[in-house]
Amino acid sequence: MGGSGNDDRPIGRGPGPTGLPVELAFLTRHGLAPSLLARVADISRRNRTEPVREAIALGLIDETGFYRALANEMGLAFLPQPPRPMPGGGHEAILRQGIAPTIDDLRFRFILAPEGPALRRMLEAGPRNRGDIAVTTPRRFAGALRQSNAETLAEHAAGLDPAGLARESARTGASRGQVIAAGGGVATTALGGVFAPLETFFGLALLLGPLFLGLILLRLAASIERSSPDLWRSHRWRIDESRLPVYTVAVPLYRELAVLRQLVDALGALDYPPAKLDIRLLIEADDTGMRSALAQMALPPHFSVTVAPPGQPRTKPRALNLALLEARGSLFTIFDAEDIPDPQQLRMAAARFLGGPKELGCLQARLVIDHAEEGVLPGLFALEYAGLFEVLNPGLLQFQLPIMLGGTSNHFRTEALRAVGGWDAWNVTEDADLGFRLVRAGYRIGDLPSNTREEAPVTIPAWLKQRSRWIKGYIQTLVTHSRAPLRLLREAGLAATLAFLSLVFGTVATALGYPAFAIAALIAYWDGSLFEPVGTVATLTSIIALGVWLLGSVALFVPPIVGALRRGAPGLLLLVPLLPLYYALVSVAAWMAFYDYFNRRFAWNKTEHGLARRRAPVEPVRSDATIPLPPAPEAARY
Repeated sequence: MGGSGNDDRPIGRGPGPTGLPVELAFLTRHGLAPSLLARVADISRRNRTEPVREAIALGLIDETGFYRALANEMGLAFLPQPPRPMPGGGHEAILRQGIAPTIDDLRFRFILAPEGPALRRMLEAGPRNRGDIAVTTPRRFAGALRQSNAETLAEHAAGLDPAGLARESARTGASRGQVIAAGGGVATTALGGVFAPLETFFGLALLLGPLFLGLILLRLAASIERSSPDLWRSHRWRIDESRLPVYTVAVPLYRELAVLRQLVDALGALDYPPAKLDIRLLIEADDTGMRSALAQMALPPHFSVTVAPPGQPRTKPRALNLALLEARGSLFTIFDAEDIPDPQQLRMAAARFLGGPKELGCLQARLVIDHAEEGVLPGLFALEYAGLFEVLNPGLLQFQLPIMLGGTSNHFRTEALRAVGGWDAWNVTEDADLGFRLVRAGYRIGDLPSNTREEAPVTIPAWLKQRSRWIKGYIQTLVTHSRAPLRLLREAGLAATLAFLSLVFGTVATALGYPAFAIAALIAYWDGSLFEPVGTVATLTSIIALGVWLLGSVALFVPPIVGALRRGAPGLLLLVPLLPLYYALVSVAAWMAFYDYFNRRFAWNKTEHGLARRRAPVEPVRSDATIPLPPAPEAARY
């Protein structure tokens, strides 16, 4: 269903002949009781929602029934399957106005599916008794428009239109300057390794040591920093429905039959006015299994299925760009297929945005692995996530530094997303790239203390595929944002640039060098050269190496430990001794990513979901949902 991101404004308040909004008044002539319509109008007025959406959300009438009655009222034909609209024009504007000329149809010249202000204008002064105009539903209208403009939309979603080509993207790979610099560095290191191996090692240590120290200090500083007070829970307040904006929820799906029912239940449990929800299930054109399954499901009226047109690359961000183009909400969020978000997460995010400055462009909710007891690997994944989302992300955001966004439960101002051009469809870790593009554009990222339960891979091969895709995306992000270093520094500022390099380059370099650094440290320890260096350079190198070794060991363990305690999961601490082995697996994934970057740069290693056996089910929807009790004081949670 199309439209702009301004649908949170009240519309259609002018009374019809019965004192009802014009959008509802005519329904009294089509079998609906005036008393029921008056109740809908009153709720719509109080909640500042569109009267028609409120009527549909309350089950008074369905979309097909409403537009059939509208066609009958106007003396126009109603077509459940509309003719093909003429291609071209502004996709978003056509959806908002709900009118398009047809092509290859001998009877109907125009097809209508108006909503909001356009619907009101049509009822007040629109065409009547015209044999060359037909009415259809907005869902059918949007689907037909997508099919008619499939090639253009595919180009836009992939960033291959003029606006997309003008933006930096992982699509183009490294620049000539980056290739020359990288090639020169590799050649110099190789020659040095042959003719002066010891001096080369010392030189690399001196160059990379400060970067690793930066990453370590960021982890330690974030662990010390206390998180912001959770005013939502401590004050136990609930924002009024009339102030809530329209919220678009985008969920990319590809071959997710195993978790489809769970997903629909989780989205249906969201505590948000249905008339202000725009939930879009995004599927690929060739995913016939998902299309068939969704066609057989009785989805709530605020759900819609969006079929992405065929095209390359076959990535999640390409589908998200299509959802962004059609989004009705002034706020926008993403969930993955296996996600079970806190039912009140959208309310919390809306409250933060309403109370925050305009430059607050994104909020990152906290991801939780909810089946840690299923095995060692899910447990270690849960421990890692506890350190990341309970400690590192909140701590860095307290310092107003950028973070690596998670690929789900990101909440955005829609205008901010559109201002930076949406997602890079060619980056396989699109969230990391988007977060830093927002920072470069002047937006801030905030922490959202609301949980989304997720499923972790339960086997090492599945885990390696997922993690190698993430690290490959980090490499893409690093290459994309470092093409013009001076512009990067000017746009992001010194602190954010150094944090970005430490987080992205530091993470990749640490993962790739983990085996070499571990072996070198052991050798230096056993032969004593680490503690008895010879020469100034060797002494300086040893000091840096010792600092990295000691502080790095602390930084490896502290965030997960603090995160597990903050999350109230002390049982995860039993897995802390296994973290060095877990990070050795990260190193294996990093080398897989390095190979893939040069051989399968845009390949999307999809994670199969629905394999976990111990996930807690979705909690049933409660009509009397309240804010949960405040947690224990922070000091007691360490």
